[in-house]
Amino acid sequence: MDDQNHIVDCRLGRGRSDFSDVGVTQSGRFMGKSTNLSKPLHGFTLVELLVVIAIIGILVALLLPAIQAAREAARRAACQSNFKQVGVAMQNFVSAKGHFPSGQNVWRGRFNCANPGGRTGNVPGRIGWGWGTFILPYLEQQAVYDRMDFEMPGVAEPWFAIGDSFVAAATQLPVYLCPSDPQDQELIDCCSPMFNGGTQEEDVGRSNMAGVADSRDFTCGQGGSFARLDGNGMLFTKSKLSFAEITDGSSNTLLVGEVVGVGPGTNAGFMWVSHDVLHTANSINTFLQYTTSFSGPYPRGVTHSVDEGGFSSFHPGGCHFVFADGSVHFISESIDVFTLAALTTRADGEVINYEY
Repeated sequence: MDDQNHIVDCRLGRGRSDFSDVGVTQSGRFMGKSTNLSKPLHGFTLVELLVVIAIIGILVALLLPAIQAAREAARRAACQSNFKQVGVAMQNFVSAKGHFPSGQNVWRGRFNCANPGGRTGNVPGRIGWGWGTFILPYLEQQAVYDRMDFEMPGVAEPWFAIGDSFVAAATQLPVYLCPSDPQDQELIDCCSPMFNGGTQEEDVGRSNMAGVADSRDFTCGQGGSFARLDGNGMLFTKSKLSFAEITDGSSNTLLVGEVVGVGPGTNAGFMWVSHDVLHTANSINTFLQYTTSFSGPYPRGVTHSVDEGGFSSFHPGGCHFVFADGSVHFISESIDVFTLAALTTRADGEVINYEY
């Protein structure tokens, strides 16, 4: 009887203190304290959820520019590395040949200033190769160079836009490109009824580099992309300059600069095989109105597909240049025009005080 009362007392919660932390149901099953069941369950209110979303949005907004800046810094470093490779290749070319390569061997009879020997009239012209082709063996691109047919039997003026030379000219060479340019490895429209891509405009490999030919006008005022023979820079038609001719000092003389094309899908821009020199008269990253049907938010220019252009890049604040001593510097777009002209000329005797 006592045992039965004890069981009843336990079920009613009046038993020994050992059972004080539990309760019982009417069926006699034990359960936790009833006070635990009375605690309210909380979740996010709509206001709290919106606040969290707003905080996440602010963090993303703060981090995104930093991420983009880091990516651009990596692209700029890769671009600078390519310019350094070209600078070393130029020095090796000079060591082997005794002079820098010709800027380009391109002329037409009607452009007197670009005609070797002073030829005039409608005489046979030449769409020959440029410095970007001549230094290929020093950029570990001997295979591409060997496909160029510099000696064409029966052809008075061999040119690149024919046969195997034209096919080789379509080779995409990353060393001549800058990752910041969205035009990427697009083929450039050139100078032949043939084409290497799926359309008539896809002809030759693109480049983000152009030789520095003159401080005023590399075409001597006659338009087109036929470079003058008397440029005051380093790379113009049949230039082949030696270090002895750089009296301003090789560390004070520009050699190759950064350029961009008209934009993705236009097939307009510079090419590495030829037509790849420019003057510095338009400063750096200067907006220029294109005279072709192409347009867009590109404050820079090209030579072969538009009449006027300037050295430029998609890097904030300026662009890269290789100097005649092989060094690479990033020149600010705010550089004084007279200082830029002084850096362009090789033998004008200017005293240059410019910190890179």
